[in-house]
Amino acid sequence: MLRINTSLTYHINKMTHCIAHNISSPLGWTSDDNIAAVLEGHHKLQTHEGKWQLKQSFVASLFDDNAVEQRFNSYVGDVGLPLSRFEMLVVLSVKQAAQQADVNLNSSDVGIVIATTKGNVELLSNNNQPHIPRQRTLIGLSANIIARVLGNPNAPHVMCNACISGAHALLFGHRLLQMGRYRQVVVCGCDVQSAFIVSGFQSFHAFSQAPCKPFDLYRDGLNLGEAAATMILSADKTCNKAWHIEGGAVRNDAYHISSPSKKGEGCYRALDAMGTNEAQELAFVSAHGTATPYNDEMEAKALHRAELQDVPVNALKGIYGHTMGAAGVLETILSMMAVEAQTVLPTAGFSEMGVSKPLLISAQRQASSKPSFVKMLSGFGGCNVAMRWKWADGDAHNEHNQQGAKPRLMPLRKVDITPNGAAIDGNDLNIDNANGTLLTAIYKQWANDYPKFYKMDGLSRLAFAVGELMVKGTDSLPTLALEDNTAIVFVGKSGSLASDVKYQDTISNPDNFFPSPAHFVYTLPNIATGELAIRHEVHGETAFFIASQQDEAQISTLLHTAAMDKEATHVLGGWLEYEDDNHFAAHAQLYEVVRDL
Repeated sequence: MLRINTSLTYHINKMTHCIAHNISSPLGWTSDDNIAAVLEGHHKLQTHEGKWQLKQSFVASLFDDNAVEQRFNSYVGDVGLPLSRFEMLVVLSVKQAAQQADVNLNSSDVGIVIATTKGNVELLSNNNQPHIPRQRTLIGLSANIIARVLGNPNAPHVMCNACISGAHALLFGHRLLQMGRYRQVVVCGCDVQSAFIVSGFQSFHAFSQAPCKPFDLYRDGLNLGEAAATMILSADKTCNKAWHIEGGAVRNDAYHISSPSKKGEGCYRALDAMGTNEAQELAFVSAHGTATPYNDEMEAKALHRAELQDVPVNALKGIYGHTMGAAGVLETILSMMAVEAQTVLPTAGFSEMGVSKPLLISAQRQASSKPSFVKMLSGFGGCNVAMRWKWADGDAHNEHNQQGAKPRLMPLRKVDITPNGAAIDGNDLNIDNANGTLLTAIYKQWANDYPKFYKMDGLSRLAFAVGELMVKGTDSLPTLALEDNTAIVFVGKSGSLASDVKYQDTISNPDNFFPSPAHFVYTLPNIATGELAIRHEVHGETAFFIASQQDEAQISTLLHTAAMDKEATHVLGGWLEYEDDNHFAAHAQLYEVVRDL
């Protein structure tokens, strides 16, 4: 049974400050470079023909060839081992941010959180960076290499939660500080583009062949981008004017793994849980704004339901494209700098309202002296995040730096599944899997009413089996139900790598090139949490973390951070690892969240 750490010291009332930041993108290597380019109306979105031998052209904001390597060699230099482009970008951005605030990355009081959607997935192609060991497709191993190069002694945390990864990682870092786990937390969001990612979106017909138009009547799809963006968070008291996290929440649509809720359910719930009071203090809402028909419509409905329709709204995808795991951090930094400059950034590409609910889309740069903004993101797997930031004096909120009510996790039930069998609370189950795989046998014996199971990848099937065994009763155990505000948090080593390999096979042969949307949709590990949310109609926080090994202390910390959501009633989570039908393991528990006064 997972040993839950009960000795954590919580500082619920302690504010989280941003003490440094960096953006490294095709528009520049520093945050100052980037905001200057944005204010001057620049972008690097351009049409790429024949890139990576892809048959279809696409529009994206990409680094020039060898630009990352050249910048790394001049700014960092030789680190004694080869690094991938992804790893170089993370190290570059973190080092540049740390230098601003003189942060000692070697300290055990400094935590590292890396947010990424696909990490080193381009290494699945043997022709891509052949000097990099192929094991680095395991993003936990890659994160360990990054931490080693940075000199940080702690095990890094890797958030892999689709498009919301960057903003969710900031909320996670905030909670780590409130728990007293670290004194400072470095959050870096990063993704690089490749044939793998571009062809996948092409298979969904999700691209615009021109710079995208968020919220516009004639929007017809998204663009992609690549970047690394870093924010350093601190719980140390400061009297200087600084950025503070005012609130944040993650909620699931519980609707579909690749389409947003038609009502914007998860997005609205995240806004509502974050707290939308004092809307008059908001300079703007920084929307996800992918310029796809369904995303922008969903966000408009969610903002209207949250009564934020009179607050200016902007979106930055028409400048940077969708930078995936970097988007939440990058767009938060630019929003901070815009508020400091007393301006609302324009929504590049927007000219005519194209959503059904009235919004104040910021078409042109406009002045604002208001001190706060909201950042929103949504992603595959039904995940949605909303965070509110405020620019204020360090003592403006009557900070008390005192211990607050801390959540405890009370175990209710435990499920273990390996190729050798399954058990509930340590009692082995009699499962007949003579004619198939164990996971299919569990489905047939314990559910058999959800044909979508057969469309799922192995990781999602494993999560599904965990959910069924967790709630179904036996002769000695009562039936349970997952409450609406249950948080679902899993940690694994391989993530979606098994599905990544299957998808890579569909694009590896130029003469037999057939990008499969059915495979591509499962190349995100958090789809497994989304499938559980849909099955059990759960709208709570969902998250997937990657770790290089099963570490009970780390898993305990991750589960506790989800319990810090004020509305969480239960947490379902633990280790979820799937390599193939003969190599997998789930060790998960359902907990009730008990709050001590």
